Amino acid sequence: MNRKTRSRNGGFTLVELLVVISIIALLISMLVPSLRGSRRLAKKTQCLARLKAIGVANMMYVGDSNRFPDMNNMPDDGTWQYNYLIYDGMDFDNNFGPLVREGGEIKSIEQLYCPVQKDPFYMLGTNMNPWPHRPLLDTRSGYGRRYHLSGKTLSQVPNTIGLASDVMHLPEVVLSAHKTGVNAVYTDGHAQWVRDPDIFTDNNLISPFDTMDNPIIEDLWDAIDEAS
Repeated sequence: MNRKTRSRNGGFTLVELLVVISIIALLISMLVPSLRGSRRLAKKTQCLARLKAIGVANMMYVGDSNRFPDMNNMPDDGTWQYNYLIYDGMDFDNNFGPLVREGGEIKSIEQLYCPVQKDPFYMLGTNMNPWPHRPLLDTRSGYGRRYHLSGKTLSQVPNTIGLASDVMHLPEVVLSAHKTGVNAVYTDGHAQWVRDPDIFTDNNLISPFDTMDNPIIEDLWDAIDEAS
């Protein structure tokens, strides 16, 4: 009798086990959203840090070459749809290409991608955005550079304007990343979060892109500038 009594007293009853399991399940349900939020915040911080490093890389390039890289092969650098290219299907001669080719200022290709972005056109190494690069196929960055900087020196550029930001042309691309705004780096070297003033996720840009859309792009960059 004593031996049986000790055995019953030394273990858990079914009710007690269910209570313990319920408490553990409750704690997990409380912790998981917090962990997800922490991970997202860490990725958002990493995105901003990468963008700031892109700003530094551009300034190093300008310091060595005394000019910003060309944005594209078109005579009007305002043909802005090329502003995110790394490889244009032929070479690394434009936009971010000179920063990543051998001896360039950017040593890791991951630096050109925001870890929050979910659009496969602007993520690293997807079927729609190949890396390593392939002939005749574009490889795009997750960030876009400002228009009308090609060939300019630092003395020709105001030190308080946006230099690069998260890709922010079509509203759905912004919504697939940070949703309520974008990260931006400025020509004075600082980087910051820019909350959407309603133009990043609500504009009339079309795809395929057209130079007639350039005024809207100017408005987008004006919003970046005003936030500085």
